[in-house]
Amino acid sequence: MPQPHAHGPQQQTSRTALIVFGVAGVLILCGGAVGIVAALGEDPVDPAAQPLATSTPASRPPAAPAATAAAPQVVPTVEPVTSPTVAAPSSAAPAKTAAPKTLTVPTLVGKNAAVADDELRKLGFTNISFGSQDKNDTVVILLTNWTVTKQSTKAGAKVAADTLIVLTCTKE
Repeated sequence: MPQPHAHGPQQQTSRTALIVFGVAGVLILCGGAVGIVAALGEDPVDPAAQPLATSTPASRPPAAPAATAAAPQVVPTVEPVTSPTVAAPSSAAPAKTAAPKTLTVPTLVGKNAAVADDELRKLGFTNISFGSQDKNDTVVILLTNWTVTKQSTKAGAKVAADTLIVLTCTKE
């Protein structure tokens, strides 16, 4: 007769050990990544924002006697980078934020999808999406092959420039 599998404390201990080793492995990997970044050097910062090392005549040390000086020494100096001055807020009334720019949605049904996209972008719309109504061609890739059959926002509606406009298209 076959022996039943051990399910008690032994299985629980091995499961706990597996979890502990998994967590330790993740921590070692993270520590290794930090060590690699540290070994590669400084933090990746915009080089333009770093101070430049320059040499100026005023920063040279006094000249050594002629007998021991083989070549003039130049000591680099680092010039401090100053941040731009920020003006204190004035006590005048805060500037009113402009209302979002509203645009009128044109009639797009029946137009080539590429033409409809171009027309919307020229008007200033920024959030345009295309969908297919065809069973065999489900993804709209090349807009010039498609014709707009529906638009999510009615023609003549005034909406913000970043409003999502979905154009349903067909290839047939």
